Amino acid sequence: MPRIPVSVLIQAHRQNPLLPLLLKECRSLDSARNELRWLRERALRDSQSRTRLKGSRLGWRMRLRSMCLWRSRGFPLQYILGDQPFGDLEILCRRGALIPRPETESYTLEAARLIRQSLENHHGPKLPRPRSLRVLDLCTGTGCIALLLHALLSSHFKDMTILGVDISPLALDLAQKNLDHNINHGLLSCRASADLHFQRANVLGRGDDSIPAVEEILPKYFSQPTVSSESTGTGCDLLISNPPYISTSDFRDGTTARSVRLFEPRLALVPSASDFTENTYDRPEDIFYRHILALSLKLQAKITVLECGDMRQAVRVVEMYTAMISSDLEDSSAEIWPSAEPDLAANGFHPYDGSRCVIIKRQAK
Repeated sequence: MPRIPVSVLIQAHRQNPLLPLLLKECRSLDSARNELRWLRERALRDSQSRTRLKGSRLGWRMRLRSMCLWRSRGFPLQYILGDQPFGDLEILCRRGALIPRPETESYTLEAARLIRQSLENHHGPKLPRPRSLRVLDLCTGTGCIALLLHALLSSHFKDMTILGVDISPLALDLAQKNLDHNINHGLLSCRASADLHFQRANVLGRGDDSIPAVEEILPKYFSQPTVSSESTGTGCDLLISNPPYISTSDFRDGTTARSVRLFEPRLALVPSASDFTENTYDRPEDIFYRHILALSLKLQAKITVLECGDMRQAVRVVEMYTAMISSDLEDSSAEIWPSAEPDLAANGFHPYDGSRCVIIKRQAK
């Protein structure tokens, strides 16, 4: 990482003695100024929410300096502030759960758009709309995807079932707190408490006495099949996931940011070596996709949206899906999004680098 020029450090100190601390992570003066503003606002808000004694004005200043010191050591800004905007929601962030990313928000918005589009295409504006929607969010983490989908789609469906699945008890506890937090602040409708469920399970399908396989818990939530009587699937309108997809080498060699490596949960980022078996040709970082694609096929999910680390991984996932489907499968398409120039520009994606998602659409005959 290049050193920060001394002239920039001097300029930063003249503006505010705390700015040089933030420059260690922000790397630009504009970013450091923005972070200092956000940290100052949080320090003031925290001090105002407590019972204050005389001289407490010094208290918030000391707290602000402490927050800046934490940030200079690589501690993620969202963990310090305590939350992260996600759509119109406020997602609480704590150690032990992955911080929501802007690209994940983009994929969630696109998934909601596809659901609304399917309503218009199949039912028309004057025909009755479907009464129910069933969504499965695998590796839910903070619950941000499930919560935002409810906020975006609840007005379109009378009945909704959104199930968020994760193996981490810490993440599931935070997801439930985020559900309550956003309802209490009026950012989610009260019906969300009945429509949204968070459940611990193993997405890779290896259940034990303490953690069931994801297939074991699905009938409880998706008990009304939408598929033909010949199928054993339980039915799902949207399957969406941001699974662990970083390779061990990328996690260690500096490709992954320092703050991510040091403070965010590795469990949510890198598939464990124990998850990988020798009887597959998949790369270790792709292991979750095979299991999720198999589940998508079993459930006959109408739309599947899978976040990938980069374009190369997205291509591998599409190839994996193509190899898994049978030649007599009903109409099906798998595409990488965003890939068209207008979508890349509109959603702030780099044309070549960075995350992508795979979108699979199926229509029954």
